Amino acid sequence: MFMMQAKLINDITDLSWLSRAFDSDVKINVFNDVSKDWITVEEIEERYGEDGVEALRFFEKVRMVDSRWTMTENGKARKEYHAFYSSFHINVMTSIDMIRDVFSIVLMDDEEFDQVEKKIYEYIGDNGELSREVEKEFNFSPVQMRCIVKRSSRLEYRGMKIERIGEN
Repeated sequence: MFMMQAKLINDITDLSWLSRAFDSDVKINVFNDVSKDWITVEEIEERYGEDGVEALRFFEKVRMVDSRWTMTENGKARKEYHAFYSSFHINVMTSIDMIRDVFSIVLMDDEEFDQVEKKIYEYIGDNGELSREVEKEFNFSPVQMRCIVKRSSRLEYRGMKIERIGEN
C-alpha cells in the first residue's frame, strides 16, 4: 500500500505548471498509471509513445512523482516511478501585480509560449544564463520568468541561473 500525500502549493507561480499538469489525455492517463503502481519509463513509452515519456519527465520535473531504482531478473538496474501526491492543497495570497504576471504566462497559448521558450532556450546556450539577464533581454518580470521556467519542459532553475534541462 502506498502512502499518498497532498502537494502544498503556496507559491503563486506554481499555478503555471499546475495549469499544464493535466492538459492532455496522455498526461491524465500517465498520472493515473503511476498513481496505481510503480512503473518504468519503458512501460509508459510502450503504452503512450514519446508523449507519455514527456508527460513523465514533466511530472518528475515538478516533483509529482517519486522514483526508485530496482534490479531486473538479469541484474540490470531500472528506474521506476510512482505518484507521490493524490491531492493538492492550494494556499496563496498575492498582489494584483503578481497574479497579473502569473496569468500572462498561464493563459498564453501554446504556440506563443513555444516561441518564447525557444528564444530563451537559444539565448541561454549550453552554459545557461543568470535569470535577471534573461528577464532584461526579453522584458519579463521575475514572476513571469519563474512561470515560464516552471511551465517549460526544456528549462529549469539551478540557483540563480536558467539552464537547459538535462545539460550541465
